[in-house]
Amino acid sequence: MEDPVAQPLSVPVPLPARGGSSRIRLGSSDLVLEHVRGGYSLLWSDGRQARRYALGLRADGALELHWRAPRLPVRCLPRDVVSVVPGGRLRGYVQVPLVPTILWVGADEVRQPLIERLPSELAAEWDDVDGHLFRAESAWHVRFPMRTGDPRAVVPVILHNDDDAVLSPAHLPLQLSDHELVAMRGSVVVRPRRLRWLGTSWAEAPAREVPA
Repeated sequence: MEDPVAQPLSVPVPLPARGGSSRIRLGSSDLVLEHVRGGYSLLWSDGRQARRYALGLRADGALELHWRAPRLPVRCLPRDVVSVVPGGRLRGYVQVPLVPTILWVGADEVRQPLIERLPSELAAEWDDVDGHLFRAESAWHVRFPMRTGDPRAVVPVILHNDDDAVLSPAHLPLQLSDHELVAMRGSVVVRPRRLRWLGTSWAEAPAREVPA
C-alpha cells in the first residue's frame, strides 16, 4: 500500500500566467516562479541566502522539481563516536543530502536538467586516490530518523569489523543512485549498505533491498 505521508520524489512546478507567480515550499527553502515580461524569473531562497534565475521557457512544456542522488561518491562523516570491536557488528542509519533539481519537460516528454541546486551540506573535495567526491556530515541514528522536510536520503548501514583492532571510522564511503530512491515512511530511503572494514580499506557486501 502506498504511504499517504511519504516524501514525494518529484513535484510539478506550475507555470504561472503572465504577471502571476507560483510558490513551492521545499523544507526550509522557498521557490517563487514569476511570469515577467520577456520570460520567467525564479527566486530560490533557503532562509540564509537567495539566488535568482532568469528562464526562457515555452508554453507547451512543463517544469518538475525532483530529488536526485549526488552524482559523486559521498564520504559520510559521523558526528557521533562510532566504535566496533574486532569481529563486531553495528547497525544504524545515516542521512545523505539529496540534490533538488528542476527539469524541463518538453512537448515530446523528454526531461532535461534546467537547474541543479547543490545543498550547502554537500562539500566537494578532491582526493588523490578516489578523485572528486562529496563530503557530508550525519548523525548516527540508532532508530529510523524522524522526518525533517529537508531533502535527505536515509541510508541503513551495517558495519562489520574484520580487523584485529577496534574500528572508529572517520568516514563511511557511500554511493547513491537515482533509481534506488524510494519514498517510504515519510522519507526517502535507499537500500541498506553492508560495509566491511578489512584493516586498510572498506569492502561493500551485497545487501537486501530496503526493508519495509
